[in-house]
Amino acid sequence: MRDRPSGFANPWLQLALSVLCVFVSELLLKRGASDTANLAQAWSWTGVTGLASPLVWLGIIFVIISFISWLYVLRYIPLTIAFPLSRVVDILVPLGCWFFLGEAISTRRWCGIALVVIGLAVTAKPVARLEERL
Repeated sequence: MRDRPSGFANPWLQLALSVLCVFVSELLLKRGASDTANLAQAWSWTGVTGLASPLVWLGIIFVIISFISWLYVLRYIPLTIAFPLSRVVDILVPLGCWFFLGEAISTRRWCGIALVVIGLAVTAKPVARLEERL
């Protein structure tokens, strides 16, 4: 068993940071892309007009931070545990879009979010037991 770092270097904290950065980046990318969607340029159909938005660039920075944090997480937490737990972002992004961007969430999507919550609960219980043994 390796000694795991504590404090900010704690891999569980880094996993939460990675998820939070993905969440924030998705909201920023969506807002930035929406703000530049009507720019009349020859390549606007490709989505590259989004690069004209500072929010998109800030979103890209959050993606990079998340990636660095994720690589750190993988040094200490098995992928079979880290990846399912990271999917909490599949709950946070729709909820964030609903709350911050005013997007509607259909009944079908709410059912999907509920299934993800159930899946996370099923995954988290063995993780808690594993953490007790470490």
